[in-house]
Amino acid sequence: MLVNAMWAGQYPAYKTATSRAGPVVIGLWTFLIASLILIPFLLHERRAKTRPAGTFEWGGFVLLAALGLIPGSAVLAWGTELSTASNAALLYLTLPVITAVLAVTLLGERMTLVRWGSLVLALFGVLIVSGPDWRHANLHSMKFLGGNLIILVAITGSAFYNVYSKRLLGRFTPLEVLVSGYMVAAALSVPLVIWLEPSSLVAIRSYSLGVWVSLFVLSVFSWGLAMVLWMHLLQRLDVSQASVSIYLLPLLGVLFSAILLKEKVTPAMLAGGVLTLAGTILITSSETTGG
Repeated sequence: MLVNAMWAGQYPAYKTATSRAGPVVIGLWTFLIASLILIPFLLHERRAKTRPAGTFEWGGFVLLAALGLIPGSAVLAWGTELSTASNAALLYLTLPVITAVLAVTLLGERMTLVRWGSLVLALFGVLIVSGPDWRHANLHSMKFLGGNLIILVAITGSAFYNVYSKRLLGRFTPLEVLVSGYMVAAALSVPLVIWLEPSSLVAIRSYSLGVWVSLFVLSVFSWGLAMVLWMHLLQRLDVSQASVSIYLLPLLGVLFSAILLKEKVTPAMLAGGVLTLAGTILITSSETTGG
Protein backbone atom coordinates (compact mmCIF):
# COMPACT_ATOMS: atom_id res chain seq x y z
CA MET A 1 0.00 0.00 0.00
CA LEU A 2 2.81 2.42 0.93
CA VAL A 3 4.78 1.75 -2.27
CA ASN A 4 1.73 2.16 -4.48
CA ALA A 5 0.71 5.34 -2.63
CA MET A 6 4.14 6.85 -3.33
CA TRP A 7 3.95 5.79 -6.98
CA ALA A 8 0.42 7.16 -7.35
CA GLY A 9 1.58 10.55 -6.10
CA GLN A 10 3.49 11.08 -9.34
CA TYR A 11 0.36 11.76 -11.41
CA PRO A 12 -0.89 14.88 -9.59
CA ALA A 13 2.76 15.84 -9.00
CA TYR A 14 3.54 15.85 -12.74
CA LYS A 15 0.34 17.78 -13.46
CA THR A 16 1.24 20.44 -10.89
CA ALA A 17 4.93 20.67 -11.80
CA THR A 18 4.26 21.22 -15.51
CA SER A 19 2.34 24.39 -14.67
CA ARG A 20 5.70 26.17 -14.21
CA ALA A 21 8.44 23.80 -15.39
CA GLY A 22 9.07 21.97 -18.67
CA PRO A 23 8.79 18.16 -18.81
CA VAL A 24 12.51 17.61 -19.51
CA VAL A 25 13.74 19.84 -16.70
CA ILE A 26 11.31 18.07 -14.35
CA GLY A 27 12.95 14.78 -15.33
CA LEU A 28 16.41 16.31 -14.77
CA TRP A 29 15.52 17.47 -11.26
CA THR A 30 13.86 14.14 -10.47
CA PHE A 31 16.84 12.01 -11.53
CA LEU A 32 19.37 14.26 -9.76
CA ILE A 33 17.53 14.35 -6.43
CA ALA A 34 16.55 10.66 -6.60
CA SER A 35 20.21 9.74 -7.17
CA LEU A 36 21.20 11.69 -4.06
CA ILE A 37 18.47 9.90 -2.09
CA LEU A 38 19.54 6.43 -3.26
CA ILE A 39 23.35 6.78 -3.11
CA PRO A 40 23.48 6.22 0.71
CA PHE A 41 21.50 2.98 0.25
CA LEU A 42 23.93 1.91 -2.48
CA LEU A 43 27.00 2.67 -0.35
CA HIS A 44 25.51 0.72 2.54
CA GLU A 45 24.83 -2.22 0.24
CA ARG A 46 28.38 -2.20 -1.10
CA ARG A 47 29.82 -2.17 2.41
CA ALA A 48 27.64 -5.11 3.40
CA LYS A 49 28.16 -7.39 0.38
CA THR A 50 31.22 -9.48 -0.31
CA ARG A 51 31.32 -9.61 -4.11
CA PRO A 52 32.80 -6.62 -6.00
CA ALA A 53 30.60 -4.29 -8.01
CA GLY A 54 30.14 -5.16 -11.68
CA THR A 55 32.09 -3.30 -14.34
CA PHE A 56 30.11 -0.27 -15.47
CA GLU A 57 28.57 -0.71 -18.92
CA TRP A 58 28.12 2.65 -20.63
CA GLY A 59 26.22 1.26 -23.60
CA GLY A 60 23.70 -0.64 -21.53
CA PHE A 61 22.94 2.19 -19.11
CA VAL A 62 22.76 4.83 -21.85
CA LEU A 63 20.19 2.65 -23.64
CA LEU A 64 18.31 2.12 -20.38
CA ALA A 65 18.22 5.86 -19.67
CA ALA A 66 17.51 7.09 -23.22
CA LEU A 67 14.72 4.61 -24.08
CA GLY A 68 13.43 3.82 -20.60
CA LEU A 69 13.94 6.42 -17.89
CA ILE A 70 13.69 9.69 -19.84
CA PRO A 71 10.47 8.67 -21.67
CA GLY A 72 9.09 7.28 -18.41
CA SER A 73 9.60 10.66 -16.72
CA ALA A 74 9.78 13.58 -19.18
CA VAL A 75 7.34 12.14 -21.73
CA LEU A 76 4.93 11.16 -18.93
CA ALA A 77 5.06 14.73 -17.61
CA TRP A 78 4.33 16.05 -21.12
CA GLY A 79 1.42 13.68 -21.70
CA THR A 80 -0.08 14.38 -18.27
CA GLU A 81 0.13 18.11 -19.00
CA LEU A 82 -1.94 17.62 -22.18
CA SER A 83 -4.33 15.10 -20.63
CA THR A 84 -5.27 14.60 -16.96
CA ALA A 85 -3.57 12.99 -14.00
CA SER A 86 -6.53 10.61 -13.65
CA ASN A 87 -6.16 9.45 -17.26
CA ALA A 88 -2.44 8.84 -16.72
CA ALA A 89 -3.19 6.70 -13.68
CA LEU A 90 -5.80 4.64 -15.53
CA LEU A 91 -3.67 4.21 -18.65
CA TYR A 92 -0.81 2.76 -16.62
CA LEU A 93 -2.90 -0.41 -16.46
CA THR A 94 -1.52 -1.09 -19.95
CA LEU A 95 2.02 -1.44 -18.57
CA PRO A 96 1.96 -5.27 -18.12
CA VAL A 97 0.48 -5.71 -21.62
CA ILE A 98 3.05 -3.46 -23.31
CA THR A 99 5.80 -5.14 -21.29
CA ALA A 100 4.69 -8.52 -22.61
CA VAL A 101 4.76 -7.23 -26.20
CA LEU A 102 8.28 -5.81 -25.76
CA ALA A 103 9.43 -9.06 -24.19
CA VAL A 104 8.56 -10.79 -27.46
CA THR A 105 10.91 -8.47 -29.35
CA LEU A 106 13.75 -8.08 -26.84
CA LEU A 107 13.72 -11.40 -25.02
CA GLY A 108 12.40 -13.67 -27.77
CA GLU A 109 9.22 -14.61 -25.95
CA ARG A 110 6.28 -15.92 -28.00
CA MET A 111 3.34 -13.60 -28.80
CA THR A 112 0.29 -15.73 -27.99
CA LEU A 113 -3.35 -15.22 -28.93
CA VAL A 114 -4.05 -14.23 -25.32
CA ARG A 115 -1.40 -11.50 -25.51
CA TRP A 116 -2.91 -10.09 -28.69
CA GLY A 117 -6.38 -10.15 -27.14
CA SER A 118 -5.09 -8.38 -24.02
CA LEU A 119 -3.48 -5.69 -26.15
CA VAL A 120 -6.70 -5.07 -28.11
CA LEU A 121 -8.76 -4.83 -24.92
CA ALA A 122 -6.27 -2.43 -23.35
CA LEU A 123 -6.10 -0.16 -26.41
CA PHE A 124 -9.89 -0.10 -26.69
CA GLY A 125 -9.99 0.97 -23.05
CA VAL A 126 -7.55 3.78 -23.87
CA LEU A 127 -9.88 5.12 -26.58
CA ILE A 128 -12.83 5.12 -24.18
CA VAL A 129 -10.81 6.89 -21.47
CA SER A 130 -9.88 9.53 -24.06
CA GLY A 131 -13.47 10.77 -24.10
CA PRO A 132 -14.64 10.67 -27.75
CA ASP A 133 -17.52 12.77 -28.96
CA TRP A 134 -19.81 10.00 -30.19
CA ARG A 135 -22.09 12.49 -31.98
CA HIS A 136 -19.35 13.35 -34.49
CA ALA A 137 -17.32 10.14 -34.15
CA ASN A 138 -13.95 11.31 -35.42
CA LEU A 139 -10.53 11.14 -33.81
CA HIS A 140 -10.13 14.93 -33.85
CA SER A 141 -13.02 15.30 -31.42
CA MET A 142 -11.25 13.30 -28.73
CA LYS A 143 -10.21 15.95 -26.27
CA PHE A 144 -7.40 14.08 -24.56
CA LEU A 145 -6.39 11.66 -27.30
CA GLY A 146 -3.08 13.38 -28.08
CA GLY A 147 -2.05 13.53 -24.43
CA ASN A 148 -3.15 9.93 -23.86
CA LEU A 149 -1.11 8.69 -26.84
CA ILE A 150 1.93 10.52 -25.44
CA ILE A 151 1.28 8.84 -22.08
CA LEU A 152 1.29 5.49 -23.92
CA VAL A 153 4.75 6.36 -25.30
CA ALA A 154 5.86 7.04 -21.72
CA ILE A 155 4.41 3.71 -20.60
CA THR A 156 6.28 1.99 -23.43
CA GLY A 157 9.46 3.57 -22.06
CA SER A 158 8.69 2.21 -18.60
CA ALA A 159 8.01 -1.21 -20.12
CA PHE A 160 11.36 -1.07 -21.93
CA TYR A 161 13.03 -0.22 -18.63
CA ASN A 162 11.44 -3.26 -16.96
CA VAL A 163 12.41 -5.64 -19.79
CA TYR A 164 15.93 -4.35 -20.44
CA SER A 165 16.70 -4.24 -16.72
CA LYS A 166 16.50 -8.05 -16.69
CA ARG A 167 19.74 -8.17 -18.68
CA LEU A 168 21.53 -5.75 -16.37
CA LEU A 169 20.27 -7.41 -13.18
CA GLY A 170 22.26 -10.49 -14.10
CA ARG A 171 25.46 -8.51 -13.45
CA PHE A 172 24.36 -5.69 -11.13
CA THR A 173 22.24 -5.37 -7.99
CA PRO A 174 18.89 -3.56 -8.22
CA LEU A 175 20.31 -0.50 -6.45
CA GLU A 176 23.27 -0.39 -8.83
CA VAL A 177 20.86 -0.45 -11.77
CA LEU A 178 18.69 2.26 -10.23
CA VAL A 179 21.44 4.70 -9.27
CA SER A 180 23.52 4.19 -12.42
CA GLY A 181 20.47 4.57 -14.63
CA TYR A 182 19.34 7.73 -12.85
CA MET A 183 22.77 9.37 -13.07
CA VAL A 184 23.09 8.61 -16.79
CA ALA A 185 19.53 9.86 -17.37
CA ALA A 186 20.36 13.11 -15.56
CA ALA A 187 23.47 13.58 -17.69
CA LEU A 188 21.49 12.96 -20.91
CA SER A 189 18.77 15.38 -19.79
CA VAL A 190 21.15 18.35 -19.56
CA PRO A 191 21.66 18.81 -23.35
CA LEU A 192 17.94 18.15 -23.90
CA VAL A 193 17.07 20.96 -21.49
CA ILE A 194 19.50 23.33 -23.23
CA TRP A 195 18.05 22.39 -26.62
CA LEU A 196 14.33 22.10 -25.89
CA GLU A 197 13.78 24.17 -22.75
CA PRO A 198 16.58 26.78 -22.54
CA SER A 199 14.48 29.12 -20.41
CA SER A 200 13.47 26.42 -17.90
CA LEU A 201 16.52 26.71 -15.65
CA VAL A 202 16.14 30.49 -15.47
CA ALA A 203 12.49 30.04 -14.51
CA ILE A 204 13.45 28.27 -11.27
CA ARG A 205 12.86 31.52 -9.39
CA SER A 206 9.23 31.48 -10.44
CA TYR A 207 8.55 27.99 -9.08
CA SER A 208 5.64 28.03 -6.66
CA LEU A 209 5.55 26.06 -3.43
CA GLY A 210 3.33 23.51 -5.17
CA VAL A 211 5.95 22.92 -7.87
CA TRP A 212 8.71 22.36 -5.29
CA VAL A 213 6.48 20.00 -3.31
CA SER A 214 5.72 18.11 -6.54
CA LEU A 215 9.44 17.76 -7.37
CA PHE A 216 10.02 16.54 -3.81
CA VAL A 217 7.25 13.93 -4.15
CA LEU A 218 8.58 12.75 -7.53
CA SER A 219 12.23 12.43 -6.60
CA VAL A 220 12.10 11.43 -2.93
CA PHE A 221 9.02 9.22 -2.95
CA SER A 222 7.92 8.05 -6.43
CA TRP A 223 11.40 7.54 -7.94
CA GLY A 224 13.36 7.25 -4.69
CA LEU A 225 12.10 5.49 -1.57
CA ALA A 226 9.29 3.67 -3.40
CA MET A 227 11.82 1.96 -5.66
CA VAL A 228 14.01 0.93 -2.71
CA LEU A 229 11.02 -0.50 -0.82
CA TRP A 230 9.82 -2.29 -3.98
CA MET A 231 13.18 -4.03 -4.34
CA HIS A 232 12.99 -4.95 -0.65
CA LEU A 233 9.53 -6.47 -1.16
CA LEU A 234 10.67 -8.49 -4.16
CA GLN A 235 13.33 -10.09 -1.95
CA ARG A 236 10.70 -11.18 0.60
CA LEU A 237 7.68 -12.04 -1.58
CA ASP A 238 7.07 -14.02 -4.74
CA VAL A 239 6.96 -11.75 -7.79
CA SER A 240 3.37 -12.81 -8.49
CA GLN A 241 2.35 -11.79 -4.96
CA ALA A 242 4.02 -8.40 -5.19
CA SER A 243 2.74 -7.72 -8.71
CA VAL A 244 -0.91 -8.11 -7.67
CA SER A 245 -0.52 -4.99 -5.51
CA ILE A 246 0.15 -2.88 -8.63
CA TYR A 247 -3.59 -3.04 -9.32
CA LEU A 248 -3.92 -0.53 -6.46
CA LEU A 249 -1.91 2.05 -8.42
CA PRO A 250 -4.63 3.37 -10.80
CA LEU A 251 -7.21 3.44 -7.97
CA LEU A 252 -4.91 5.49 -5.75
CA GLY A 253 -3.78 7.66 -8.67
CA VAL A 254 -7.36 8.58 -9.60
CA LEU A 255 -8.21 9.15 -5.91
CA PHE A 256 -5.25 11.49 -5.36
CA SER A 257 -6.01 13.36 -8.60
CA ALA A 258 -9.65 13.86 -7.60
CA ILE A 259 -8.74 15.09 -4.12
CA LEU A 260 -5.66 17.21 -4.91
CA LEU A 261 -6.52 18.51 -8.38
CA LYS A 262 -10.34 18.38 -8.22
CA GLU A 263 -10.39 16.31 -11.42
CA LYS A 264 -13.73 14.80 -12.40
CA VAL A 265 -13.97 11.05 -12.77
CA THR A 266 -16.49 10.28 -15.52
CA PRO A 267 -18.35 7.01 -16.23
CA ALA A 268 -16.44 6.76 -19.55
CA MET A 269 -13.12 6.92 -17.70
CA LEU A 270 -14.25 4.17 -15.31
CA ALA A 271 -15.52 2.02 -18.20
CA GLY A 272 -12.26 2.46 -20.08
CA GLY A 273 -10.31 1.66 -16.94
CA VAL A 274 -12.32 -1.54 -16.43
CA LEU A 275 -11.59 -2.67 -20.01
CA THR A 276 -7.89 -1.87 -19.62
CA LEU A 277 -7.84 -3.72 -16.30
CA ALA A 278 -9.55 -6.70 -17.94
CA GLY A 279 -6.80 -6.88 -20.55
CA THR A 280 -4.15 -6.67 -17.84
CA ILE A 281 -5.75 -9.38 -15.69
CA LEU A 282 -6.14 -11.61 -18.76
CA ILE A 283 -2.46 -11.51 -19.66
CA THR A 284 -1.26 -11.61 -16.05
CA SER A 285 -3.35 -14.67 -15.15
CA SER A 286 -2.34 -16.33 -18.40
CA GLU A 287 1.38 -15.77 -17.78
CA THR A 288 1.09 -16.93 -14.15
CA THR A 289 -0.64 -20.18 -15.09
CA GLY A 290 1.56 -20.74 -18.11
CA GLY A 291 -1.34 -20.36 -20.57
